[in-house]
Amino acid sequence: MQPVDIIIYTIFVVLYYLFLKTALEVFTYKELKSYSILAMSIVGVGVSLGLDLFLGVLVLFTVLKLLKLNLKEALLVTFAAEFGFLLGVVVVMFILTTAGTIFGIKGLEFNMTWEELFHYIASS
Repeated sequence: MQPVDIIIYTIFVVLYYLFLKTALEVFTYKELKSYSILAMSIVGVGVSLGLDLFLGVLVLFTVLKLLKLNLKEALLVTFAAEFGFLLGVVVVMFILTTAGTIFGIKGLEFNMTWEELFHYIASS
């Protein structure tokens, strides 16, 4: 793992933490400890990015149900946190890829030619 990867995953954990904490505060009246939200964020990022996004949703929903949230609260918090995290990942990667391409940072550069990009867009 390169140092750039560690920085990116740290940014993603902070992003997930903020969306999860906000969703818990908005949709529930429960106060969770910061370290428990951080633990859920680390597991959520690992599962969502490392394995599968749908599995990440299931893991977060299961953990929230284990914390005794009702079904409606658990679903709202899960989908708000995961949707916000997904949008945040797209924005962060766009910003980092743009900066990596402009400043020539290895591991963050955009590695497609315009022809490859247009072919990829046309094929999907």
